[in-house]
Amino acid sequence: MIKISQEVKQLLNSQTLCFEWLRSKKEDVKPPTYDKYEMIINNYLISFFDHNSLEQLNINIIKEYLMKLLNKGLSSSIVQSIKNVLKAIYITYEDQYGLNHIDFSLVKIEQDKKENEYLTDKQFNQLHQYCMKEKNDICLSILLAMDTGMMIGEICALKVSDIDLDKQLIHISKRTQRIKNDEEGSKTVYDIYEVEWPILRDITIPKELFFYLQEYLKDKESDCYLTSHLYVVSEVTKLQRGLDRIGSKYGFKTTFKDLRNMYKERCLKSCMDMNILMELLGVQSLKLNLPENYKSSNEEKKRQVNKL
Repeated sequence: MIKISQEVKQLLNSQTLCFEWLRSKKEDVKPPTYDKYEMIINNYLISFFDHNSLEQLNINIIKEYLMKLLNKGLSSSIVQSIKNVLKAIYITYEDQYGLNHIDFSLVKIEQDKKENEYLTDKQFNQLHQYCMKEKNDICLSILLAMDTGMMIGEICALKVSDIDLDKQLIHISKRTQRIKNDEEGSKTVYDIYEVEWPILRDITIPKELFFYLQEYLKDKESDCYLTSHLYVVSEVTKLQRGLDRIGSKYGFKTTFKDLRNMYKERCLKSCMDMNILMELLGVQSLKLNLPENYKSSNEEKKRQVNKL
C-alpha cells in the first residue's frame, strides 16, 4: 500500500477533497447537475470521508458504505449517483497523488424495479382520446409527449412562435431546467437554456395533433409560452400532477418520461427508420431493451431474417 505523507493527508482532508473537486466542475456542468453534486457531497460524502482515510480506502469499504445507504431506504438511482461522484473525486486525486487504484466497476448497484408500467394499448388510447377532447395546457402537454416524444423540459420551453402550422413543424431550440434560487428563498426555480444539436431540431406534427393545435392556438400571443399562455414557463410538477389526475380516472399511473419512451416503442414497432427516429427524439443513440420473457415464433424470425 502506498504511504501518503502527512502534508498530502492534510491537503486532502474531506473538505478540501470534495469542495475543490466541486469547484472545478462549476463551469463544466449545467446548474442542476452542479446542485446535485453539491447535495451529494454535503449530505453523504463529507461524513463518509470523515470516517475513512484515503490511504485505507478500498473496494470493500465503498461497497459496505453504499449497501448501508441502500438498506436505509435510499433509492438505487441516488446511491448510483453517490457512487459516481465518489468515483470522480477519488480518480481525480488518484491521478494527482498516486493513490491505490480502485476498480469502481466492481461495485454493482441493483436498480429498483420500475413502479410504473407502460400503458396497455387500451389505456394509451383512453388517455389520447380524453386529451384530444380537452383544449387545455395539461392535455396539450400530454399529447406532445405521446405524439412527438418530446421531453417535458422541451414542452415547457416551447413558445407559440415555435409552432409552424404552415410547415407542420415544431421547432425545438430551448429546454427548461430547475436551478437553486437561494436569493428568493425558494428551493428551485425554472431556468431556460439554449440547446445544441442533436436536441436542436424540428419535429413533424402528426395529423391529429395538427388539427388540435389549430384550435388551441387561436388568439394566443406568439411570444407567450405554449403551455402557460404567459411570459413565464409552466412548472413541470403542475403538468405531472395534471397527468396523474387524468390517469387516476382510468386506474393507471404514468409519467411524461414514460410517454416519451412509449412513443419510441411505437415508432420502432412501425419499423420507422432508426436515423429519423433518433433525429425526432433528439438523441445520437438508442438504448433498446428486450421485453421480459419475449419469445418470437420460428416463423417470425425466419420472416425477419429473410428481409435481409
